[in-house]
Amino acid sequence: METVELRIKNMVCERCCMMVESQLQDIGLEVLDVELGSAKIKLPNKPPSYEKISTALNKLKFELVSSREEQLIEDIKHALLDLLKNEIDEDLSLSEYLGKQIAKNYSQISKTFSAIHGQTIERFFINLKIEKATEMISYDDKNFSQIAYYLGYKNLQHLSRQFKQVTGMTMSQYKAVQNSSRKGIDKVWGN
Repeated sequence: METVELRIKNMVCERCCMMVESQLQDIGLEVLDVELGSAKIKLPNKPPSYEKISTALNKLKFELVSSREEQLIEDIKHALLDLLKNEIDEDLSLSEYLGKQIAKNYSQISKTFSAIHGQTIERFFINLKIEKATEMISYDDKNFSQIAYYLGYKNLQHLSRQFKQVTGMTMSQYKAVQNSSRKGIDKVWGN
């Protein structure tokens, strides 16, 4: 039996991995490993068609990656999501970080991302950081300054300005209405 790696769009959390694994098993595939953005499977002697796999994943709002450009976009998104898992250094250069993580020229990956995703990498990362800020505000275990520091902002004012631009409200206003306007990473993720 042949081992194949499927590249899958829109996977943003461990629950996504479990859902993909279950869905692939339901259509008769032996799943060897599932990570954010991919699944390794053993193809049986009579494998399901590409369309059947694609349809099964589409039911859960996932998509098979069909081009190198789409794969690059998914790699960039996952690298940025990984960055948000830990405290961000305020001196971080996004271009250097992605250049190392993706092992490609930042200028080229930036152009490709903007052309396909419809926004710059920087704008996408700001949106991810603001969604992370809304999550942290809802947990209520850090004050606004601590959240700003955690997300790599040099000061609270910078975070506050971007927060208002993205959400349309101040951090204090958001805290008062709690969670009513949280998007979730999967909504920021887009297609």
